[in-house]
Amino acid sequence: MSKLTFRLILVAWLTTEVAASLIRTHTPGNLVRQLHDVFGPSVAVPQSLLLALAIASVVLFLCAVIGLFFFWRGSRLVFVLVLLAFAVAEPLQSFYVVRGWNQLLIHLRLAFYGFIIALIYFGPPREFFCNTFT
Repeated sequence: MSKLTFRLILVAWLTTEVAASLIRTHTPGNLVRQLHDVFGPSVAVPQSLLLALAIASVVLFLCAVIGLFFFWRGSRLVFVLVLLAFAVAEPLQSFYVVRGWNQLLIHLRLAFYGFIIALIYFGPPREFFCNTFT
């Protein structure tokens, strides 16, 4: 596998990631209010803590993606740790409705996560991460 092929896989994953995130933000507001009535409000977390965590996670995510794109040595570990942090933070998210296209994109995104992790640790691209800079 060439570096270009791996980078194209990263671009396809990022496109899926952005599309899934955009669709997720368009949940009907009245439905969310009804879900709050049934299940109760979301977990109350201080806004300053949420802002700090959001900024830190976005910065780490961007470092990981840029690092994977340029084959930086530590980017593999940062990528996996950021994905784990996102998974741990998921219960703190407010309610949203998963609709048809979003469901498809979520499954594609999860497949990309597994595929990229398998490639960077066990596939041919792992050799590209042995050098500090390329």
